[in-house]
Amino acid sequence: MVSVALQYESINTTDQLRQLCDQLADCSLIAFDTEFVSEDTFRPKLCLIQVATEDQLAIIDPVQVPETEPFWELLAEPGRIIVAHAAREESRFCFRYTGKPIAGLFDTQLAAGFVGMEYPASLGTLVGRLVNRTLPKGETRTNWYRRPLTRDQITYALNDVTDLVEMHNILCSKVASLDRQSWLQEETELFQQKVIDAET
Repeated sequence: MVSVALQYESINTTDQLRQLCDQLADCSLIAFDTEFVSEDTFRPKLCLIQVATEDQLAIIDPVQVPETEPFWELLAEPGRIIVAHAAREESRFCFRYTGKPIAGLFDTQLAAGFVGMEYPASLGTLVGRLVNRTLPKGETRTNWYRRPLTRDQITYALNDVTDLVEMHNILCSKVASLDRQSWLQEETELFQQKVIDAET
């Protein structure tokens, strides 16, 4: 599990993003989430990308680094597992920036449904049930585009990814024990295709 001490890298330049992507390219599993604003915009505006691996936390600031394509190209590249929760907007961003779906997507909300848990379950619900932790509240209606971000905003955002790796491991084991991997893969592909169809 990623440490919840919330030590993280702050990615605010193109060079920092390239370096992070070089590091992530060697990872077999990447968990991530996004924050965005959709009010008063035709398409959701990407405001933050939170990334977690087994031993790394990072926040990419698309307001400072609007050219985030290297990150999305990494997610669209086959060969690793990409973990996200209720990844409709994340899939949408990936298609928008690359023209491709997320490769190797493991959606914790979908996986939970396939093992008999509540569906659609919120991230907070699954974190509580799978890893016995309570997510902080208070920033759900925040303006993610406004800068600078507060410490509370950053903490809230990071907590959306700190448990995803452990949740994947638990859910993946449950899916395998029920022999439903092919079901989950098929539903994930259909889910992303619906997102793509809505974008085109």
